[in-house]
Order: sequence, then structure tokens, then C-alpha cells
Amino acid sequence: MSKSQQVQQQSAYKQLYTELFNNGGDFGKVSNNLKKPLKCYVKESYTHFLVTDGYFFVTPYFTKEAVTEFHSKFPNVNIVDLHDKVIVINNWSLELRRVNSAEVFTSYANLEARLIVHSFKPNLQERLNPTRYPVNLYRDDEFKTTIQHFRHQALQQSLAKNIKQENIPDIAKVTGGDKKAKVDAGIVRASTSK
Repeated sequence: MSKSQQVQQQSAYKQLYTELFNNGGDFGKVSNNLKKPLKCYVKESYTHFLVTDGYFFVTPYFTKEAVTEFHSKFPNVNIVDLHDKVIVINNWSLELRRVNSAEVFTSYANLEARLIVHSFKPNLQERLNPTRYPVNLYRDDEFKTTIQHFRHQALQQSLAKNIKQENIPDIAKVTGGDKKAKVDAGIVRASTSK
């Protein structure tokens, strides 16, 4: 299977969110060819509103303007009634937030990338029958590794910026560091021949 076929079969959410974390959490650096309208299946609409791309689900966060626009264009449709329907998210962005992962199940290591919905519309004529059960994106091992890498890079940058180099000891200058010492103390032979 070619690399382009693998990318096509990959989850849209995983690709977007991974690129966000790989670009230091800056949505402006995410590739423009990924910033197209998203067609999503609404997995749940109450108590949590969850949308899926067929592989993973995430929680969208609707702006006040998006909800107002939706109610003005579709006065007979309630947002809660979109369960098992398809929506098209026309205008959206991603932002990184620190959260308590014990309270927010769509997060990992106290970080959540939020799908902010600025404009959306329902596609009431289209029905999808998912062939697989979508899982929480934040429970995917590859994505968790991406978040851990992001946190590690942030920690390295913070340490490099805040710690003065003269406070870090140079191991080469440690006395006796240049000599090869024997470590005989505490070594016991496993067997002795008689």
C-alpha cells in the first residue's frame, strides 16, 4: 500500500489534531489543504455532543454565533435532535487548552485540542450507517504518543529558556572524570575454580 493510500485511509480528525500538536499547537501553521469543510456524523447529541469521522470521535465546541446562525437558518431543527444525522462544519478552527483530564474525557495529559465550530449546517437528507464503532481519539496510542512528544518538546524549550548554562555543571571538568577508575569494591565472583 502506498503512502498516499495510507493517508487517505487515516482518520481526518487524527490527521488534523496530530498536525496541530506537531506544529506546536499553532493552528495558523496547519496546512491549508486540511482546512476544508468537515462532514461529520453526530454520534451523540446529549449529554455530550460528539461527532465522528468514522474512526474517532471528538467534542465540537460551538460558538454563540454558530448557534445563533443555526437557529435562524433552521428554526424547526433543535441541535439535540441531530443525533444519528450528518452535519457539515463549514467554518472551524482548532485550539489547545489545558484541562483536568480527570474531568474532561476528550483530553489526555491535561491537554485538549478543541474543535471550535464557527458555522455549521445539518445535512438532514443524508443518513450514514457507520460500519465500525468510533472510539475516543484521546485513547489512541499513536495520538497519545504525539501529545507526550509535544509536552516533552515544550518542557525542553522551557528549560532551555529559563536555566542559565553556567549553572549546569560540565561533566568533563569533574575531578577524576578523565581517569578510568577500577570498580572492584562490591564485585563478587560468581564462581571460583578449585
